[in-house]
Amino acid sequence: MTDVANVPAADLGTGEAPAVAATPESQPWPPRRDANYSLFCMTIVVMFTVLDRSVMSLLIDPIKQDFGITDTQAAILIGAAFSLPYGIVGVVVGRLADTMNRRNVVAASLAVWSAFTVACGLAQGFVSLLVARMGIGAGESGYGPASWSIATDNWPREKVAFATATMGIGAMLGTGLALFLGGAVLHFVSGMPPVDIGFGVIRPWQWTFIIVGAPGLIWTLVVLTSKEPPRRGLAAGAKAEKTPVGETVRWILDDWRTYFAVIGGMAMKAMMLAGPATWGATFIHRQFGWELSKIGMISGTITLIVSPIALMAGAKLSEYWTKQGRQDTNLRIVLYGLIAAIPLMIMSPLMPNPYLVLAVNAMASFVGTLGFGPSIAAFQVITPNRMRGQIGALTQFCNNVIAFALSPIIIALFTDYIFHDESSLKYSMVLNASIMGALSLIIVLQGMKPYARSHQRALRDFAN
Repeated sequence: MTDVANVPAADLGTGEAPAVAATPESQPWPPRRDANYSLFCMTIVVMFTVLDRSVMSLLIDPIKQDFGITDTQAAILIGAAFSLPYGIVGVVVGRLADTMNRRNVVAASLAVWSAFTVACGLAQGFVSLLVARMGIGAGESGYGPASWSIATDNWPREKVAFATATMGIGAMLGTGLALFLGGAVLHFVSGMPPVDIGFGVIRPWQWTFIIVGAPGLIWTLVVLTSKEPPRRGLAAGAKAEKTPVGETVRWILDDWRTYFAVIGGMAMKAMMLAGPATWGATFIHRQFGWELSKIGMISGTITLIVSPIALMAGAKLSEYWTKQGRQDTNLRIVLYGLIAAIPLMIMSPLMPNPYLVLAVNAMASFVGTLGFGPSIAAFQVITPNRMRGQIGALTQFCNNVIAFALSPIIIALFTDYIFHDESSLKYSMVLNASIMGALSLIIVLQGMKPYARSHQRALRDFAN
């Protein structure tokens, strides 16, 4: 792909996304330097979103001790308090991403959730922490639909999985840093006394929220230096108009098996992965007595090494198969990753020592992460430009309200009400992986042929 002349970006003040020629195949792509810089900015944004949302999973036990909450309340903080606002507000912001300047949507979202992450460090009890956590969820809801849509207008179809996988590296960096940096900060501040701030105190573990939240406020300014790409497929000079919700719903229903496989299958996969991700550190701490700081630093290092390799491997495989003319490429990579990940997710909590737990987790992380970029590209490339924000928001809603809200709670409920013993957390994790893994596999399998037809139709009717 060669560089072309600059296309004017949307004006910062108007918030209106530009439009270009109606035939996508004839439209020039944005200059490579602009696409790369935008991708870099969005990748760091994704890193901040996962860092800010994930660090709480490392702090469950200190929060329980200082605020006197139960496992179920902790699961609400990790899951529903974040995911419900994330999913609900995301539906609204997804519509904005279809019509407004998407770069500005991402920047505003980053500023909001970073401020609320800092607020978690000032919380004085369960209720105030709950409210701050909800603010993080609401703020983070805007980055996904907008950033995915930007990537799809910056890169050709065969490169979309590369772009989304690169943003996925940001997600894995965020996860790794949440564990590593969170563990390091916990170790550093563990001996500090509480700091009086007038209306309460800042406990040692709360500095973790403040330290990881503040840099996002600065990065907001960097995001605003990136360019909003032209929306592909619109008539020259036309403005992006709102697509009625009813039209988007009809589009999905007309192709329901495809979207059920992509969105529903990904939600069940997220449920399989989210529970162990949020309870993993607590499980190793309870089962083997390791310090949370040690667990965080080792788990974070594994994530930082394994996940980027898996993401790029999945993206390269997607690009290769797409160029070979395979119509089901993106969903097939997800399927193969699932087949490999399910038994590993079931085995991991049953390992006899923490080193084997972490080793099996690393293998599960690798094969499960292969499909991250392709799973986002899967619905982006079969969806018209005017609907990508809304359908991206629907994907977020399902993944977060269904998966990240329910999975941690389901595991906690298994532990509290089925096994009646905190030491049985491993069996709750096994049960969750077995049920959700099987459901995900069934849903994705039924959608393979419909997805191939949908991809072929998209190639015929529109490009990117």
